[in-house]
Amino acid sequence: MGEDAADWLADAVAQANIPTLACVLAHLTGNRKWIEGRFVPTRTRGLDDNDDGGLPVAVQREIRDAAHAAIADWFMGKPVALPNPDDTLLVEMMSVSLGEDIPSDYAPMIRHELQLNGGDRPDCVDQNAVSVPEGFRALIIGAGISGLCAAIQFSAAGIPYTIVERREELGGVWFENRYPGAACDVPSHLYSFSYAPFTWSRYFAGSREIHAYLQHVADSYDVRRHIRFGIEVTEARWDDDASEWHVTVLSAGGAEEVLSASMILSGVGAFNKPRLPDVPGMDGFRGPSVHTARYPDAGLDLRGKRVVLVGNGASAMQVAPAIADEVAHLTIVNRTPQWVAPFPKFQQSIPDALQRLLQEMPLYRLWYRLRLSWAFNDKQYEALRQDPAWDGQGRSINAINDAHRRGLTAYMESELGERRDLLPKVLPSYPPFGKRMLLDNGWFRTLARPHVELVTAGVSEVLEDGIVTSDGATHPADAIIWATGFDVVNLLAPMRVFGVGGRELHRDWDGDDARAYLGTVVPGYPNFFCLYGPNTQYGHGGSLISVLERQMHYVMALLRQMFANDIVTIDVRREVHDAYNAKVDETHAGLVWTYPGVNGYVRNSKGRIVVNNPFRIIDMWGMTDAADLGDYDVTYADRPMVAA
Repeated sequence: MGEDAADWLADAVAQANIPTLACVLAHLTGNRKWIEGRFVPTRTRGLDDNDDGGLPVAVQREIRDAAHAAIADWFMGKPVALPNPDDTLLVEMMSVSLGEDIPSDYAPMIRHELQLNGGDRPDCVDQNAVSVPEGFRALIIGAGISGLCAAIQFSAAGIPYTIVERREELGGVWFENRYPGAACDVPSHLYSFSYAPFTWSRYFAGSREIHAYLQHVADSYDVRRHIRFGIEVTEARWDDDASEWHVTVLSAGGAEEVLSASMILSGVGAFNKPRLPDVPGMDGFRGPSVHTARYPDAGLDLRGKRVVLVGNGASAMQVAPAIADEVAHLTIVNRTPQWVAPFPKFQQSIPDALQRLLQEMPLYRLWYRLRLSWAFNDKQYEALRQDPAWDGQGRSINAINDAHRRGLTAYMESELGERRDLLPKVLPSYPPFGKRMLLDNGWFRTLARPHVELVTAGVSEVLEDGIVTSDGATHPADAIIWATGFDVVNLLAPMRVFGVGGRELHRDWDGDDARAYLGTVVPGYPNFFCLYGPNTQYGHGGSLISVLERQMHYVMALLRQMFANDIVTIDVRREVHDAYNAKVDETHAGLVWTYPGVNGYVRNSKGRIVVNNPFRIIDMWGMTDAADLGDYDVTYADRPMVAA
């Protein structure tokens, strides 16, 4: 190892995460001592990485010195002493690194995430091509994260496909959302495909970097040549006689075309239909008035302006601190306060040397990612369960949930400083996790600034030069930014989908009451698959990309069985679909989102939770691990299908 290499590695190890290094050391050396005794880190708190492990400086130095030597040897070709630990040891290592007991049923997922299933690539991208029947072709709707996830899998298996994308560029929400402060609240190394690492500049990437990542992925896997941009799907209709889909599309120039496909995979997502309130006078406002998802590419000149920001979700929380230094006065109209957690690595850059270690040392990157997956996933699940014996007076649902409430309240108080008068306006009356937990990027400190006004009301009217709120007050404005979210309950709209016998999907769903088996398939719509479908978003955290990979793992298991058994169509059985959705509703009945006083965009007009998934991530991981053809009605080819 050259001197320059030694220098960067020394810098990287000096800045690396101690619990992660200890796990890497156990692999490289085969010595258990690095996960025992005085080397055991303290429990990871909240969303913090626990970079120093809570260990004495001398112990940290010992771990770093040993890690530097072992990693240097690995770079020089020394084999890993413990390349494939057994399940018991893997669970123990993860438990020790996080300072808490991880259930043993997580072992298969840990093994999968560490790519210990054999080969250099995770099994989520199976490079073994399948015998695709002659004439079989897939149509993917949307070139966002879901569409790219599907495309990569189809390409690896040799399945011909086309993507139609209504925009002029790929990336979905990360192409569209470019408002000030736009970023992801999931760590960059978790919000990325397990098989496509990236040299991230920040621990939590901004929207432009995420879009650049998706472009990089598309180019790396040669996806772009399969995409037809500027093409919007207006209708998809199943042909019973031909056993194929006919899809009507409209070009940006207005030309209509009908495409045929053996299967459809919808990757349209949920956060693609901006929602604006129906308020009188909106068309008469003289200044710029924009939804965050339609923020102009060139931005807005807000210097010295009076700005009204309407909204209380993640977008509003990101916009306010990002523009506060620029505006003369900022009025934030926020009807319902949100729970907000500390954000230790907000806007923190990843040092160059550590970037290199993450890129060139897969074992370090994978353990680091795995630890993140617990903190941002199932770790919080117990805080979601309603305890019937718990009297939280409407403000908490169990002892763990109440502990979160106390800790988060104390954090808010500390961030507000001398502005304790704002606490009644920012302290939610509902239990923590009743709405998606937001991460603090300076929100409370922004609210406490003298030129920032927080109004806990709704907008009742828009004037030429301001707004009127529901409390009767008038607020002057030179610009209005609407951070009012999206219509996420009317999935797939406005696209119309017609299945067997001409049945229409939105009629079956009664408009906004979408249901699907595993969030993926719906009875009566053969060979039609949804990614990020109903009840697939984890309200307790998690990475959307991890969900999509599992859905595609399941879809590919179905397709492989179809091709191997000369099956032309598969259609999930009604009783299987209904039993699953009954379990979804039954589980939701005991969770925070159905608790009295908890409302939000995850509910439809009937009061049903249609967005959030009620299960642990490990439960969904197991449900999607294998596909049972017995759950489907199938039709076979009249004669053996010939491979293309």
